[in-house]
Amino acid sequence: MKTPLSNDGQPRFNAPIRHYHRSAGGGNRTWDEWIDGKPKTQGSIKWLKVLGILVAVLALAGIITGLVIELR
Repeated sequence: MKTPLSNDGQPRFNAPIRHYHRSAGGGNRTWDEWIDGKPKTQGSIKWLKVLGILVAVLALAGIITGLVIELR
């Protein structure tokens, strides 16, 4: 096994801290927030997503209805 080249008390690797080693700025979180994540708020439904799904379902129903009428 190789021995270290020098043992003068200096760290072997010295580099600036990378951005992914730093923590986020808001450090006043509780233990429960740290473990469970952000608290869920009431009514946090993504309305744009719900509207998109509703439009897709209505379009699919329209296509199916058109095919049933055409194939009679």
